[in-house]
Amino acid sequence: MAKLTKSIEIEASPEKVWAFLSDIEKLNEITKGFQEIEITSKGPLGVGSTGHIVGKAGGSQMEMDMEITEFEKNKKTVMRTIGGSKLKVQYTDILEPTAKGTKLTRTFDYQLPYSILGKIIDKLRVSKDMEKRTEQVLRDTKKALET
Repeated sequence: MAKLTKSIEIEASPEKVWAFLSDIEKLNEITKGFQEIEITSKGPLGVGSTGHIVGKAGGSQMEMDMEITEFEKNKKTVMRTIGGSKLKVQYTDILEPTAKGTKLTRTFDYQLPYSILGKIIDKLRVSKDMEKRTEQVLRDTKKALET
């Protein structure tokens, strides 16, 4: 599995950052053009909640179904793929209070299909694209919360 971890400090409380990240409409607004998220389960977000994501990775269109496996309000969310894609992903957001607000750390553990070919494609294209998109989402989240 490949791993990508990026962090940013946001001048907002963990509660405010959490509320933003839990608002699917706001997330869809800042990720417009390369990702769209839809909640497919009923009830409040928590362990067992599911969603469907449509987006791009490494220039290729993808769709995947995700499930929340860990959920600690204002602190941590972990999601993993449960179908819809050959790409296996575990996605983690961790919020830590800082003197100025919140450190948001986003981690992707992912595995492309096709063993050796998948590793080559990852090195040539996917890892760079995921890093660029992750940094952009973090910057856009910071901007949305600090203005």
